[in-house]
Amino acid sequence: MNPSAPSKCQRPCVESCLCNTGYLLSAGKCVLEGDCGCERDGRYYKAGESFWEDEGCQTWCECDPQSKRVECWSQTCGHQERCEVVKGLRRCQPLTYGTCTAVGDPHYHTFDSLKFDFMGTCVYLLVGVCANDTGLTPFEVQVQNENRGNKAVSFTRLGWIIVYGQNIVLSREHVGK
Repeated sequence: MNPSAPSKCQRPCVESCLCNTGYLLSAGKCVLEGDCGCERDGRYYKAGESFWEDEGCQTWCECDPQSKRVECWSQTCGHQERCEVVKGLRRCQPLTYGTCTAVGDPHYHTFDSLKFDFMGTCVYLLVGVCANDTGLTPFEVQVQNENRGNKAVSFTRLGWIIVYGQNIVLSREHVGK
């Protein structure tokens, strides 16, 4: 819907969606006029939506919620990433995936291949997505460490995987459940 359209239309009436006063139709939904998005090259973008403008991931753009204009700047994928289309969206994908491990009482190997032992006795975030808008599915892996008879040594008693709104608990007492 065009907010600057004349109040009296000269064309024949057709069935359409109308929004309450103060709202406009934006991407199929009635939103406050201030929440409308942007149009660029015949495509609509929601307010705050960002995207790669080119096939080589050289220009990153965002629909500015204040100005209602698409603003772009030079940007590239990271050193260990390549530009490709995934599920219909152009994005920077990692060339390889990192691995971290926690074994024994507990011995840790980090994503950047560092090794260390940690004998803390509490609940800890082992790994998870820390930043918003990374393109990654948000998840967490938490562990609960306890003493193993003396305070110098601990072990992982429980592990929790939190992903897609599910909370999965892993423990030695309930193997396979």
